[in-house]
Amino acid sequence: MRKENVKKSIIYSGLIGTGGYFFAKLISLFYIIPLDSILGSAQYMNFYGTAYTFYSYFLNIFSAGFPFAIATLVAKYTTKNDAKTILLIKRISIAFLSLTGFVGMVTMMLLSYPMANVISGGEDVQVMQIVLCILAVALFFVPVLSAFRGFVQGRKEIEEYAFSQTFEQIFRVGFLLSVSALLVYVFGMERKWALYASVASTIVAAIAGLVQIYIFDQKMTISITQQAKTQKTGARNSKKLFREFVLLAIPYFVVAVLGYSDSLYNSLLLPLGLQLKGYTGETYDLILAGINFSGTKIIAIPMILAPGFTAALIPHITSALEEKNFKLVRSNVLDCLNIILYIGFMLAFCIFVYARPINYVMFSSSDLDLSTGILQWLSIEAFTGTLLPVITNLMMALGLRKYVLKRLLYYTIIKGVLMVPMIWIVGYPGAMLSSLIGAIYLIYANLEEASNVYHIKFKGLIHKFLIEVIACLLLWGTASLLNMIGLDGSEGSRVACFLKLALNGLVGVGVYVAFTTIMQLPQTVFHIDINKYFSRKKA
Repeated sequence: MRKENVKKSIIYSGLIGTGGYFFAKLISLFYIIPLDSILGSAQYMNFYGTAYTFYSYFLNIFSAGFPFAIATLVAKYTTKNDAKTILLIKRISIAFLSLTGFVGMVTMMLLSYPMANVISGGEDVQVMQIVLCILAVALFFVPVLSAFRGFVQGRKEIEEYAFSQTFEQIFRVGFLLSVSALLVYVFGMERKWALYASVASTIVAAIAGLVQIYIFDQKMTISITQQAKTQKTGARNSKKLFREFVLLAIPYFVVAVLGYSDSLYNSLLLPLGLQLKGYTGETYDLILAGINFSGTKIIAIPMILAPGFTAALIPHITSALEEKNFKLVRSNVLDCLNIILYIGFMLAFCIFVYARPINYVMFSSSDLDLSTGILQWLSIEAFTGTLLPVITNLMMALGLRKYVLKRLLYYTIIKGVLMVPMIWIVGYPGAMLSSLIGAIYLIYANLEEASNVYHIKFKGLIHKFLIEVIACLLLWGTASLLNMIGLDGSEGSRVACFLKLALNGLVGVGVYVAFTTIMQLPQTVFHIDINKYFSRKKA
């Protein structure tokens, strides 16, 4: 029973969900180098990256929010033991996302030619159009896959949810590299066919993911079907259920669209601000690349915590609210935020401390000092980008949707209004400072409302965070001492520097963990009884 309770806890679910996203992200970080070699063209790599930007945008429009709505409804009616309604939710959600996916596919195909003309010119328009059309087909399968994931998420089957993410990514990268290499190096075909195979991997992986999760779903549905047969009451009216589904999805959709504004601002407003400040030539290009490419890849590491814990918190908090167990609601909120702060803040701070060796080892830069400064400033967004989605989705799960959407809109406006003037005043750090100002407002306003409505006391959370700040300063001091004795990792062989960086980082994080353990932080954050563990070992 204890083991089952641990498996169903928000801490366990959040960490497992994060693990799935982490491995999926890790895989995606390392396939770019061999793919670049296979395509053998900077232009084709640009086509590949740009096409996925458009694909992500269309995917957001035609599916964002719906998986979370599915998870919320499934968790709600699971708590009510309404098996017939749960099965009806599954049928409605799969049918609806199949329809939206089909509309998205057709829309992207129809717009593929004008988009290809904007991106490229001459003979390459046809290549780009084919790439976009191939990715458009994925828009049909991926939303259906997300419907199944929303269903298992709502059932608190987070292990399957995490495995599904990892399985799909492994299959995609495996197909992408093997088939692309086969076409170019074995069959001697033009490299554009490798580009087509690369984007087609998204379709193949989505189909493979559907097969895998469908097999799991069939096993999971047996018990629900048996329960439905013995259920005396009927399922909820399908029209009312669909209306509830759509009304739940709309706020999540708005959150996804507004959350995408950071990428749009960095694409549109950042260049404008840099030009007004007078950045030109190579410096201008380095700043853009540092913020939009290399920096984004690094800060994505701590930000993996956000979707992992979002996947966990929605069904857990929904169930607790349905049971009117407000003590558990408060406990879940604090557990979630404590873990995000304990791990997320430390990871973001590590990016600040180790920015120079990270840039040296992973990216080529003609100005290491500039690239280091950019990544250090981006560590602010690494932290806020981890914390904000969790707080936003917490507020959504708590049923406080109305005001959180308004505040998210204010955050978007604040950043949009301040970004260009602040870059003009202080340079590129203004982009991150404008985000920070908006983030402080959003965090404070949302937590204050959660405190007022659910009487959640954040005093203990603040106390723990102050200890974490001290621990991070000790980490920084340790890293600085190790740099002095030669473990700086920013000169000489990249392999040697990677080893130095790894050793320095392990010791620094070890100091963080040791200090916080002495201060009883991990014990309280993760609910670990270390004394009981050691006494069991002795026995």
